Amino acid sequence: QTLALQDEFTSGFLTSSKEVEDGYYELKSGIDGYTMLFPVNATMDQTYYQYRDQDYEAIYFGEDQEAENYGYSVVGRFYDREATEWIDENLELLIGSKKLVSLADFEKSTTEDKDIYIAEYKQKVDENENGFYFVFLGYIKSRSNDKAIAIDYSSKCLNETEECNLNLDQER
Repeated sequence: QTLALQDEFTSGFLTSSKEVEDGYYELKSGIDGYTMLFPVNATMDQTYYQYRDQDYEAIYFGEDQEAENYGYSVVGRFYDREATEWIDENLELLIGSKKLVSLADFEKSTTEDKDIYIAEYKQKVDENENGFYFVFLGYIKSRSNDKAIAIDYSSKCLNETEECNLNLDQER
């Protein structure tokens, strides 16, 4: 009865109707580039979905929890090409027109098989409202091949006039 299973497009990417972790299914990319945990009540936007051969895929998904006055969206892009080695250029693409973050804001961590770059910032909804977004940008680059994933995660209060308790640590 979850939204992810009810949505025909989204469910086509799920490897099973059983949760692999509480609240998450396993999603397998359309071009077999990666797997990831996918929230049970999120749905993918078919209009945004893009792929090119085996070297690029873009997904967009999100969820609104109106009872909690909370929503989030995720834009994810998978790459498998030599250009993923150009870290600064790929981080600049991820930043795009966002003026509240710069290359210097990214923190790098390393695991045995990947380099991870993460930046975050808080942005006002607009000058007339007191609501805000938490935005997290991530770039994960394999250390053994040309694969990388870029992620833009945003969360916000759906109705800025109602109570909303976004927790930065929980969102992170």
